[in-house]
Amino acid sequence: MVKVKWSEHRERLKPFIDEIGLKADDPQLYTNIDKACSNEWAFLFLADEGFTVLRPRAKNNINYIEISVAYCSSGDVTSHFVPLVYAIAKKTDAQFIEFLTVRKGVRKIAKRAGLTYHGQHQHLAIWRYYL
Repeated sequence: MVKVKWSEHRERLKPFIDEIGLKADDPQLYTNIDKACSNEWAFLFLADEGFTVLRPRAKNNINYIEISVAYCSSGDVTSHFVPLVYAIAKKTDAQFIEFLTVRKGVRKIAKRAGLTYHGQHQHLAIWRYYL
């Protein structure tokens, strides 16, 4: 996975992010990611099979990495990207990786991937991987 400039890939990735936003009932997903990446609050990483946007966050003095969006052409985002994001996060002072998803299938692979369920935000499940 390689960190790349958002401005060079934003238009090509927009349809994928829009589709994810549609499934997650988040019509502003692309707009929010575009703003975050354009302001360098979040960062785009490309891999052969897809991409992810990571955003460093802090809440109550606890640093973590938010997976703002992830796409994998094989459809298996969790097993493809969690290990790669883990390697990136270990280079920071993050205590965990967090992502929200509408996909029910994550439960099936969560334990194998080392993820823990951390509740709901609206209709989205919150998953964390503690470092």
